[in-house]
Amino acid sequence: MRRLTITVLILVCFSFSLFAQRGDYVIDEVILEPKDPILATVIAIGPGFLAHGFGHFYSEDYRMGLLLFGTEIISLILVGVGYVEYSSPRNFTDVADNESEVKRAGMIAMISGIALFTAGWLVDITMAGRAAEQYNIENNLQFRMQQESNGVLVPGVMLSLNF
Repeated sequence: MRRLTITVLILVCFSFSLFAQRGDYVIDEVILEPKDPILATVIAIGPGFLAHGFGHFYSEDYRMGLLLFGTEIISLILVGVGYVEYSSPRNFTDVADNESEVKRAGMIAMISGIALFTAGWLVDITMAGRAAEQYNIENNLQFRMQQESNGVLVPGVMLSLNF
C-alpha cells in the first residue's frame, strides 16, 4: 500500500510538469507603450495646474515631476507666509521696525510665490512634450497617428517597436 501511494505521488508530480503550459509564466517582461507628446502637454496644462509635474509623471520622468511638485509646494508656502505677513503686520513687528516694512515684505513674498508657481507650471507645460519624445527615443518606440483607408488621420496609437 505504501509503495502504491509513493508511485501515485510521483506520477502526479511528473504529470503536472509534463502538461503545464510554458506560456503561463512571464518573468521580468515589461510592456512599453509610446507616450503621446501632445497628451503630455495637455496633462501638464489641465491637472498640472493643480499639481505641477503631472505631464512629466505621464512621460515617466519622475525626477523632473518631483522637482516641479516640490517647487509648487515651496511657492504655495511663500504665498501663504506673505499673505499672513501682509494681512496682520502687527504680529511681526518684532522682526521689523514698523508695520509698513512688514506689509512690504509680505507683498514681496506673495509676489515671489506667485511668480515661482507660474514659472513651475510653464516649465511643466513646455517640457512635458519633450519628455514624452525622449521616453519614446530611449525605449525605441515610435508614436504615430493611425491612418484609415480613405487617407484621414485618426487620433490613436500605432505601436511600432524597433530592435
